[in-house]
Amino acid sequence: MISNFQLKSIVSKYTTENDEITKFSNLVVFLIENEKLFGWRGKTKPNLLHEDGLEILAEKYFSAKFKVLVPSIPKTVPDYMASVILKKFYNYSQDKLKIISIEHQHSMAAENMVGELLERYIDSVLSQEGWIWCCGELVRHVDFIKQDKKRYRLLQIKNRDNSENSSGKTVRSGTVIEYWFRTFSRTGKTNWGAFPEVLFKSNLSEEGFAKFVENYNPYFNQILK
Repeated sequence: MISNFQLKSIVSKYTTENDEITKFSNLVVFLIENEKLFGWRGKTKPNLLHEDGLEILAEKYFSAKFKVLVPSIPKTVPDYMASVILKKFYNYSQDKLKIISIEHQHSMAAENMVGELLERYIDSVLSQEGWIWCCGELVRHVDFIKQDKKRYRLLQIKNRDNSENSSGKTVRSGTVIEYWFRTFSRTGKTNWGAFPEVLFKSNLSEEGFAKFVENYNPYFNQILK
């Protein structure tokens, strides 16, 4: 295991805030103690007991944490047949169909950001209470961890109740991972009242999330091209 001095030296490339250094250090300890939950997607997992392995992990972790999100228009070409159906069954004009196609792409770009912004919003609250955001998908199917005495609490969050895949459920069935979703897909109602961190779930709300998104960064004021 490397020393605290070496760890701080590695992390100093990304941040000098003690709180961020502590979070990363605690995440490293968790991954060492729970190797089966280490969610590395590369061919070879970095060795967290050596400096070069921690450098790889730190780059992955802080790149994800400090990444500035902007809407990204899908590169796929819209299916022309969708416009044919819209014209046939809903009598849209050709000009309106062009607008719908553009708006649909913008909507998809926005929806793709919601989940990541949700994690950032929750982190802005949970981080004040000892939770660590597992950004960069470094922990399999776990988004937040918190050390509670001699055990860890593991939390997986999703934007909607129908967005959890089967592999996530498989992992949770054999591991104590708490699960929460933001909205009900059939009704659109929100689920903040069921947030598993009871002590301060009142600090999380749909209104708070909307305010966080609106104030997230100046890129939201730019026109998508």
